[in-house]
Amino acid sequence: MRFFLVFSLFCGSAFAQVIDSSFFDWTVYEMQANELEPKTCYIISHPTGSNSNHNSREKPYLMITRFQQGRSEEVSIFGGFEYKLNSKIFVLVGDKQYHMKTKGDMAWNQSKFADVGMIESMLNGALVKVRSDSAIGTYAIDEYSLKGVTRAYVRMREICK
Repeated sequence: MRFFLVFSLFCGSAFAQVIDSSFFDWTVYEMQANELEPKTCYIISHPTGSNSNHNSREKPYLMITRFQQGRSEEVSIFGGFEYKLNSKIFVLVGDKQYHMKTKGDMAWNQSKFADVGMIESMLNGALVKVRSDSAIGTYAIDEYSLKGVTRAYVRMREICK
């Protein structure tokens, strides 16, 4: 997974990444450098539908990460291409709209408060729609099913207490 490679290089050490379980469109992963270090767990889903005019796009994903140390969680989105410089992507979860800040090919919420709100909306929703623009002027509209997200989220929190 791309996240694993980036995370390993950033931290300067190798991590053991394990698929724990899957719930419909969501897969639960856990990662740990060694038994003495805290775990990082995350759940990932890929779009169930996409509309894009970008020809060489990698496979996008939506991810919720839980850091055992600090017990914090964050939402991030990999768009499958480099996002437009200094842009925001638009995320619709049910009737709630979010704007995520981009850097390179990843997007994050601007605060922990926004992460908490988005996660709550996702756990109670059915679909996430994401609209993003690439650095070369193309666009993508991705749809993610939330079927299975609650069970995956609960499992992630169990293994990364």
